[in-house]
Amino acid sequence: MKIRAIITDIEGTTTPISFVKEVLFPFSYDRMEEFLRENWENPDVKKAIDEVEKIEGKSLSFHEIVNTLRVWIKEDRKITPLKQIQGMTWEGGYRSGNITGPVYPDAYRKLKEWWEKGIKLYVYSSGSVKAQKLLFSHTDYGDITYLFSGYFDTTIGSKIEEDSYRRISQCINLHPQEILFLSDNPQEVLSASKTGMRVYRVVREGDAKWIEKFNNPQIRSFEEVDLFA
Repeated sequence: MKIRAIITDIEGTTTPISFVKEVLFPFSYDRMEEFLRENWENPDVKKAIDEVEKIEGKSLSFHEIVNTLRVWIKEDRKITPLKQIQGMTWEGGYRSGNITGPVYPDAYRKLKEWWEKGIKLYVYSSGSVKAQKLLFSHTDYGDITYLFSGYFDTTIGSKIEEDSYRRISQCINLHPQEILFLSDNPQEVLSASKTGMRVYRVVREGDAKWIEKFNNPQIRSFEEVDLFA
């Protein structure tokens, strides 16, 4: 079947992992207490905190909430309320110009080329949809959110579960065989491939290692993507 949509991961795929680990995570860690103190009554924050308490199985004090979120940041936990709160903390950094989202040149070129050809582009990342939009609206190439038709995060399901990819295909009203998925994570690539999606594992220098005898194709650049293979 013809590829009608491409779904891309962010970290290690369009954007260096170092940006997330060395810029975004420390930013949210350092500002967590101040952000929560200033936004404690924000309905979105309160909803996320309720989810944190559900995960922990008990009511938490303000400082316990702060400490829990900071521990999760250190552990790089893929937990929805954490990602939602992190996205909110990063917003101020992007708006002020203190944070700019780096995008690999080949990723930008090919995403723009595919968009110009009428292929629908989507993002699926463990970071919240809010965080995804912030990054792509403040990149080295300016605001490139116009390229994307939609965004998905862990609210639709874990990225290593096959059903998450089935749900996405249903959401965008396409058969899995009409969708190409790009990610550096081998588990994500395998899960997507099991649904019938075309896949490429992206192996960025310094971010991931080539896997010998991997069951799906691997590439080092978006330039190597063959939509007709």
